[in-house]
Amino acid sequence: MARNQQPVTEEELEEATEKLEELREEIREDLAADLGGDPEDYDATRRPVADGGE
Repeated sequence: MARNQQPVTEEELEEATEKLEELREEIREDLAADLGGDPEDYDATRRPVADGGE
């Protein structure tokens, strides 16, 4: 890694965020296909609720 890199621009950050979200969605779909359930069941950004509800 180069030490004299320029700061990341807002555009680059937004693009990277979009790509990461697309990858996360693809992984959730793959997990649901392999393990069963819905892709939303594998969403790591959602916090589990003790009673199993939303």
